[in-house]
Amino acid sequence: MALDKILIIDDDPGFLEITAAILRRFGYEVMTANGTEEAVKFIESGSPDLLILDIMMATVDEGLQFASQLRQHKESQRLPIIIVSAAPGTEKGYARSVEDDMDWISADLFMEKPVDPQALRHNIELLLKNKVC
Repeated sequence: MALDKILIIDDDPGFLEITAAILRRFGYEVMTANGTEEAVKFIESGSPDLLILDIMMATVDEGLQFASQLRQHKESQRLPIIIVSAAPGTEKGYARSVEDDMDWISADLFMEKPVDPQALRHNIELLLKNKVC
C-alpha cells in the first residue's frame, strides 16, 4: 500500500523540520517547501495527497492566495488543504476571526500554531478519508 504524500509549505525551517519528522513517524511520506514557488514544483511533479500550508510567508496572505489559485485549477481543486498558522490577531489589523472567514478561505481546515500532533493526525486522516478523486 502506497503511503499518503503530504506537502508542508512554510517559511519557518524549524516548523518544517519538526512537523515533517512527526508526520513521518505517523507513516506519511512528507515533502517540504519553504515557499509557494518551491511548492508548485512538488505539486506538478509529486502530486501530494494533502497540503499543510502557512498563511504568512513572503507576504501576509501568500498562503491564502496560493490556496485560492490551487482551487481554480482542475488538477488541484480537490486537493485537501489544512492551513496551519498563527491566529491572526486584531493587533495585526484583522478584525474578524478565521472561523468567520472560512467560507471564503480556500482551505478545508484551519489549525492554530503550535499544532497538537495528534489533532493534526486526526485532521489529516479525516480529510484523506473524505477525499474524492
